Amino acid sequence: MLGLATLPDDGLQPEEASRFECFTREHLDAGTPSGAISPPGDTLLYVRWLAQQRAVLFHGSHRADLAVLRVDRESTDSSAFGNQAAVFASDDPVWAMWFALLHRGAGFRSTRNGASRLRGTRRRLYWFSVNAGFADEDLLADGWLYVLPRHGFRQEPALLWYSGQWVSSRPVEPLARIAVAPSDFPFADRIARHEDGDSELRTMWRVATAHRRFNSRRRLR
Repeated sequence: MLGLATLPDDGLQPEEASRFECFTREHLDAGTPSGAISPPGDTLLYVRWLAQQRAVLFHGSHRADLAVLRVDRESTDSSAFGNQAAVFASDDPVWAMWFALLHRGAGFRSTRNGASRLRGTRRRLYWFSVNAGFADEDLLADGWLYVLPRHGFRQEPALLWYSGQWVSSRPVEPLARIAVAPSDFPFADRIARHEDGDSELRTMWRVATAHRRFNSRRRLR
């Protein structure tokens, strides 16, 4: 749909799901902060499984020392819901991973991104873009994915689309944090560039073009 990227079903094997379940019972279900944890297997598979199996949300950051996520706003957003002072999180770990990995260094001005799904459907559409002139080698860096309890958050109201964005008006203590690297991010080679004056529609077109180029390269291998 719209030429945007999606993710296939995770294809998780029963023995992997059983290993994830045992690990999660030991490290997360106690309800007390457990610091850094290392998933027993592929990180992307684990966090996608976790999003389906537990009432949790995800928050991405470069910082590894966040014992409490505080109500704050360090950037602006085009929507009123996204522009409030709150703790922001997502029920989609892939989208949250983008904020863990995005390196806001020299040359960075803005990002446009999302992980939305149409009401009545399960599959999400992903798009990721940064301002033109931001070099590929400066784009992503290692970060942390914080696992948060869903209680106390409220979801962005949906009309036609579910955005996957949640907010809490109170500070939140994470359940755990997981180290993530650019190699964990499934769309690292499908990040578009937008000009400062581009409309959202033109940005979507640029993202869809980047996705088509990725598929063309994959077919040629």
